[in-house]
Amino acid sequence: MSSRLLEINNLNIAFGSGKNVFNAVTDISLSINSGQTVALIGESGSGKSVTSLSVLKLLPANGRAESGSISFDDKEILQMTEKEMQKIRGNEISMIFQDAIASLNPAMKVGVQITEGLKYHKQMPKSELRAVALSLLEQVGFHNPAHIYDQYPSQLSGGMKQRILIAMAISCKPKLIIADEPTTALDVTIQRQVLDLIADYKIREDASVLMITHDFGVVAEYADWVYVMFGGRIVESGDVFTIFNNPIHPYTKGLIGCIPSLESDGERLKSVYDYSFEEAGYKGRKFAPETYSMESKVYHAPSSLIEVEPGHYVRLFDESEVTIVG
Repeated sequence: MSSRLLEINNLNIAFGSGKNVFNAVTDISLSINSGQTVALIGESGSGKSVTSLSVLKLLPANGRAESGSISFDDKEILQMTEKEMQKIRGNEISMIFQDAIASLNPAMKVGVQITEGLKYHKQMPKSELRAVALSLLEQVGFHNPAHIYDQYPSQLSGGMKQRILIAMAISCKPKLIIADEPTTALDVTIQRQVLDLIADYKIREDASVLMITHDFGVVAEYADWVYVMFGGRIVESGDVFTIFNNPIHPYTKGLIGCIPSLESDGERLKSVYDYSFEEAGYKGRKFAPETYSMESKVYHAPSSLIEVEPGHYVRLFDESEVTIVG
């Protein structure tokens, strides 16, 4: 890989105010190099989408980054004004959301929606917009792009809508695509097509991808590097081969154990809750958090990511600093 494209350091995100503050993301650090696909994996509510939204400064009104930094292409995102961010969103960083129905304007033809980013960011002449949009529709697999161009979202299937979102996302040739569970509610065949389209763009343009997912099967096929997230924290990270061949944190083992196997012989598919944390962690230290419960009595005790082998990090409670809370 070449240069560092995105770097998040010690990011903390909170919602609410006063006595009703909820810390959604705690001390998150991750990085993405040019041409790299990084997977941020974890169950629903772990903080994956909140982390990705912070990169584009699209957090809800009651959410805020309380501390930390987000550097994109050597520019500090959190210090940017809204006007500066508008030049980056959709142009240098694009996001593919999981809900295509909510992401598309039902009253606007899809071809026109594809050209919106080009008009704003590239100041492209109106005479060229349709031709570029048709080319994009062809790139994402439509054999009759002229017909699709004039369709409304309600006239398209779920998989077709998702391909429209990809066409919109790649229209300005961004350096980074954030794919937030882009295959949700799609059948297996369409899922593969959507993920292949994103991977093809990444290779063709030497772009980077931040893949938000809860599916380790997707991670195995498409990711270079993996961050495992639970309860707003990174609990393990490493390259994809290391994570699969030598998972250390019990939560990571649980997520991998949830992958269906052809050799399961009809056994009940395990959930992450079928796995329990070992009492002793790596070299006798306790894994953090101690249980899968957000109400764990030592969940808020000091912990840190420890490099257990070169490039492989696991969250453990700090030695002799574990304080019982509650």
